[in-house]
Amino acid sequence: MEALVILFLIFIGVILLITEILFIPGTTIFGIFGIISIVASNYLFLQYFGPEHIIYFMIGSSILVLIIIIYSLKSKTWKKVSLQKVHTDKVIKNKYDKINIGDKGITKSVLKPYGKGEFKDLIYEIKSIENYIDENKKIKIIDILQDKILVKKI
Repeated sequence: MEALVILFLIFIGVILLITEILFIPGTTIFGIFGIISIVASNYLFLQYFGPEHIIYFMIGSSILVLIIIIYSLKSKTWKKVSLQKVHTDKVIKNKYDKINIGDKGITKSVLKPYGKGEFKDLIYEIKSIENYIDENKKIKIIDILQDKILVKKI
């Protein structure tokens, strides 16, 4: 039973170290708990089996941990769970380049104060500087901000 507890602690320590290295780098909490688990297994071995064989166990467990970590880092299994796609999309700097301040259009929905408006045969999400504008009313662009179009009723 004692041997199972010791092997379980080593296994948990290795899993926590691999989690720290591969999935959650920089948090150090998993790495610390992994090292504590491995050290606890060495301490329990010393308590259960005495100091005669502890050096062999420490060397063996250290080599086992290194082999498992090196093998897991080099194996192809992590390629299946890791992200392979490179992000190449770009942010649209000016998504309102087809319209200008002063352009006139028509509301396609009720603006309270947000809604839809049509300018130059394109429909945009717009915001009224007034509180409420009915559907199918003529509007004029007052300002174009980075993320919204401000309009008023004509």
